[in-house]
Amino acid sequence: MTTAKLDEDQVADLPRAFKGNLCRCTGYRAIEEAVRGVCHVEAPYAGESVGRNLPAPAGPQVVTGTARYTFDLDVPGLLHMKLLRSPHAHARIVTIDTSATLRVPGAHAVFAHLDAPERHFSTTRHEHPEEDPDDTRVLDDTVRYIGQRVAAVVADSEAAAEEGCRRIEVEYEVLPAVVDPEEAMRPGAPVVHDKDASTARISRPGANVVGEAHGEIGDVETGFAEADAVYEETFRTQRVQHASLETHGAVAWLDEDDRLTVRTSPQTPFLTRRALCALYDLPEEKVRVVAGRVGGGFGGKQEMLVEDIVALAVLRLRRPVKLEYTRAEQFYGATTRHPFTIGVKIGARRDGTLTALQLRVVSNTGAYGNHGPAVMFHSVGESTALYRAPQEGRRLLRLHPHSPCRRLPRLRTRTGDVRRRLRMGRTRPPTRPGPSGVQGEEHHLPGRADAHPRWPRGGPAHRQLRPRPVRQTAGDSATSSR
Repeated sequence: MTTAKLDEDQVADLPRAFKGNLCRCTGYRAIEEAVRGVCHVEAPYAGESVGRNLPAPAGPQVVTGTARYTFDLDVPGLLHMKLLRSPHAHARIVTIDTSATLRVPGAHAVFAHLDAPERHFSTTRHEHPEEDPDDTRVLDDTVRYIGQRVAAVVADSEAAAEEGCRRIEVEYEVLPAVVDPEEAMRPGAPVVHDKDASTARISRPGANVVGEAHGEIGDVETGFAEADAVYEETFRTQRVQHASLETHGAVAWLDEDDRLTVRTSPQTPFLTRRALCALYDLPEEKVRVVAGRVGGGFGGKQEMLVEDIVALAVLRLRRPVKLEYTRAEQFYGATTRHPFTIGVKIGARRDGTLTALQLRVVSNTGAYGNHGPAVMFHSVGESTALYRAPQEGRRLLRLHPHSPCRRLPRLRTRTGDVRRRLRMGRTRPPTRPGPSGVQGEEHHLPGRADAHPRWPRGGPAHRQLRPRPVRQTAGDSATSSR
């Protein structure tokens, strides 16, 4: 949308006009003030920056169109890469014939699974790699979703590379596929990753479960028996593509010191460098990852989806190579938010006190487990930890296109449903003490359903959460890992 099209009624209620059109991660206030021309920023003064309302350093460049994004540079001798993708949900590659591709004018090379490292890794970038399963290859001889890359063609132009992809002849052995999470966990379902559980860090490969957690506090059934009302429902969230304005892409070359330089749009440039070094056995001083302006990420660019295969081509050809996803590829070749199936059962007394909370959550992480266990554990653990229920039970499962990090629905809406069922007035969600997965420190405990740290309260009994410091690995400003 454009604010120039807003009529008087829309301008009078900007939050409603913006709904569904803009990212509202930080609320509407700053966006509304920008539309109305309200400015709060102060001029920076040397030595007096702390506590002042300073402008974003790159703000003028962004709004004037002079900020440099990933491909806003000229690289002499640049070659272009395009990807051949799988038409099958599950298949084994029997043969690949690339002879016709190499006869395309301007074609330089074709890369397939025999040209790629046999090492497995995760496209997810976390500070601790052991959080994610090693289930991915740069190019694999088995494809596990429609759109998975099968081969890469490098040519003088994108048109020549696309024509080269069309001329590749692939013989597939089509394998049984499974797309429903519940069916995937049943005995006899097609196994997505037949790998060693400890080596690949997959919880139960034979059951297609990449991560799981089960636990109970107290006696859940006793809690439901003591409740005046029991609410039970199953909710489903859909798969969502982040749709950042800048799609995934990278351009890489060897500099004058024979150092691999990758200019890309990641949220984690330093971790991407670490992954490239491990994948291609390179010392860190021989790899540099540069991030200019990131044209939107929202968790979807906490992944290494293009840098690995671009680096492969540069190291083999010793020429600069560029790969940029089209908008269509962003939907079928990139990552999406995990679809969740959430079974919730809540017991409560008439005064609003929770007596029991039970969850069964199944998250579908697609064909690969990137971000799989971490997103599930955070989403469920951090939402239930805020609610004080003496009896609690959780069963969390996650199935094996890709799914990355992204915000998930809140449990607070469900406590509102309980309140309405009990015909209560507007009450506060009951926060909880005791063992939980919240990353913070606890101070004082709420008495019951009328105490919540974000609501006004009459007494001193409340709980504050003090988030622990988080190391930032990437930001909006230009970042380079050297």
